Amino acid sequence: MRGLSQRLAYLRESPTRKIDALRERLRREGRDIIVLSTGQPSIPPPREIRAKMAELLAVDSMELYGYTPSQGIYELREAISEDLKKLGGIDVDPSQITITAGGQAAMFSTLAALLEPGDEVVLTDPAYFGYKPLIEYHGGRVVRTRTYLEAGFQLDVERLKELITPRTKALIIVTPDNPTGRLLRPDIAKALAELAVDHDFWLITDEAYKTMIYEGEHVYLYRYAPDHVISINTFSKDPAVPGWRLGYVYGPKDVVDKVKLLNEEMVYCPPSFAQKMAAIYLRSEYRTKFVKEFVSAYRAKRDIAVEALKRYLPRAKFVVPSGSMFIFVDLSAYISDGEAFAQRLLEEKSVAVVPGSYFSEYYKAAIRISFVAETPERLVEGIKRIGEAVSS
Repeated sequence: MRGLSQRLAYLRESPTRKIDALRERLRREGRDIIVLSTGQPSIPPPREIRAKMAELLAVDSMELYGYTPSQGIYELREAISEDLKKLGGIDVDPSQITITAGGQAAMFSTLAALLEPGDEVVLTDPAYFGYKPLIEYHGGRVVRTRTYLEAGFQLDVERLKELITPRTKALIIVTPDNPTGRLLRPDIAKALAELAVDHDFWLITDEAYKTMIYEGEHVYLYRYAPDHVISINTFSKDPAVPGWRLGYVYGPKDVVDKVKLLNEEMVYCPPSFAQKMAAIYLRSEYRTKFVKEFVSAYRAKRDIAVEALKRYLPRAKFVVPSGSMFIFVDLSAYISDGEAFAQRLLEEKSVAVVPGSYFSEYYKAAIRISFVAETPERLVEGIKRIGEAVSS
């Protein structure tokens, strides 16, 4: 029991769930909450795809309700292989793809497949908060490489080299990034790939937002070091089915096979209905049109949020995100404790944001704003209230 307790101590309630719980309590009290915290899209999947699924639901068959192969249905793995070729020009065989019950399961099983106690995993700072507890749960040690707002949150490869040791097992890169919206530069991507090959460690690339890009292009690290790259993906952002829990991992077959075994023990197989929907979506004529539509809509909201930040928080510092759905805002000119501020903002101004301390050991006076969930009018109103809160 002691060992179980020690390992479970690393798994804590997701920080955003604490915000969600407080937000729901205030809503039950009749408060109208402006939600700038949520990391999920606000535009549902294409209507044509939903109509197709409705037709399939009317068929008297167990196809959408029964077990599937634990690695995922071949139709979907083949569609993903085709999609990666079309989007990134990379060749990934369907046998090198395992479907998971969401991106979170992909993270958990990938780290479980790779890590031994004492292994070091390098995270950027800021970094998505979901990785640290999983690394520690599996016996790994987190090493931070700081990135700077003034440098666009790009990695400093020379500084990173100083952190690499014989115990370095992996470097985790999220691009486009959560929380900063940073898009990894191609020259840095190539340098990271060379570093991974030279020192024989894994590059774990989280590509959750790979189609949610406003300027520039997504860099597929797999192109530069296929034997050293494992990629984590989700269908939560594109085509916007976070509640259906569907993701995938691609990379070298020996690792992907281990991920498959781990997922089989955890969930047996991913949701069959979601797999069928994703396969139809990826191969449909509506996919490209849908991506263009949601990118255009979210880019417009991003620009509205940027202008509102400049107007109501003129001393705030941030990088205009090239991708994802977030702006990471340094409020150190106004406050010192982002977590206390976020709680007060929610309780007094009915605006939900995520504190920067959930992502960073340095940017503790920052907040993460999601600009996709609310209407443009409520987005501006929420940022206006943040300005009022820092002034008070």
